[in-house]
This record gives sequence, structure tokens and C-alpha cells, in this order.
Amino acid sequence: MSTTSSSSRSAPGPLVLDTRSVSRTPGAMTPVQRAAEVPTTIGVEMIGIPEGSELDLDLMLTFVDEGILVTGAVTGQARVECARCLGEFHTDVTVNLTEMYAIEGKAAANAEEDEVRLLDGDLLDLEPALIDAFGLEFPLSPTCTDYGHAECINPDTPAPDGVSGDTEGRIDPRWADLVEKFGTPGTSGTPGAAGGDGAPGTDEGRA
Repeated sequence: MSTTSSSSRSAPGPLVLDTRSVSRTPGAMTPVQRAAEVPTTIGVEMIGIPEGSELDLDLMLTFVDEGILVTGAVTGQARVECARCLGEFHTDVTVNLTEMYAIEGKAAANAEEDEVRLLDGDLLDLEPALIDAFGLEFPLSPTCTDYGHAECINPDTPAPDGVSGDTEGRIDPRWADLVEKFGTPGTSGTPGAAGGDGAPGTDEGRA
């Protein structure tokens, strides 16, 4: 579990939970079922839950001797850019949480200081735990097929066993920026293209 510590807030954020509703009797439990807005984007460049979108919290807060144990599921909708075809789509994503938030000074004796999440008085901040949890869940290079699509959603991208640009008149979107800058390889007037007066790769050009 990654490092987190208590963070003082003048106004609790949407992912900060007030635990005063949980009885301070070991084993006492309080459910938390509500929507919460994402204060900052959670994820990586090609997949993430955008800032301002909603997360559905379905959690249970349990009081134990050390503090508050948080268990349950959190669901949101991620924006995905396929690493292969560059197509964009949205998909539901869920992580299961089991996180301990210790009362300061009551962390387990064998716990490393940088592995303990601390309560901030009666408040606990879910955001760092969710960043870690979704970060482990999200692939660095997501593809359409990772998230239920039978094939890439961008029809201009060749199949994995195809040849890029093998269909006349279609430009593979992965190389579109290069084509726009340098032109289409193999056409007259394109730097380095075969054919054309004095172009490299022709007898005239070597004369």
C-alpha cells in the first residue's frame, strides 16, 4: 500500500468521509452508499476517470482498535484511448477496497510508517487510496479488446495481422500526423519517394 498521511482541509472534499457516525465500539459498522465527484482525474494518460465525473461508493466503515477499516467497491466511468487504434470510448470500471485508516499513535506496531493511512481527526480521505487502486487496475496501454470490444473501434486501423495502409485511399490513423507533415510515401514530390525527377533511389538520381 502506498504512502499516505493525514491531510488537513479547510473544507472536506467530496472523497473525504466523516467517521463520527461510526460508533467507537470495536466491530461497529456504518454503510456509505452515495455518489461523489472526482476532484482530480484519476488514472494515466490513456485511461482515466475524468475530473468532475461521479464515482459510486458502496462501502462499509468498521471501527477496530486501530481505527477505521474501509471495505467495499467504488465504480466510475473511465475515458479510454486505445493504444492501438487511438479510438476513444467510455467504460465502467470498478475497484474493491480494503483499507485501514489508523488513529494517530494506534497503528499496528509492525506497520511501516509510510504504509499506514491515517485518520485526520474524524475524517478519512479516500482519494489517495482510489488513485492507488485504480492505478493498479488500469493498464498503461489499454486497447479496445481489453474492455469488451471484439475488435478495434476505429475502422481505419488495420487488423493486428494486416499491413498498415494496405487499403487504397485509407490512411492508418496512427501515422496520420506523419503523413500530414511529410506526405504519403511513394508519391511524386514526397521527399525520399521512389520515382520523380532526380529522386533518390532512381538511376537518374544516382547519375
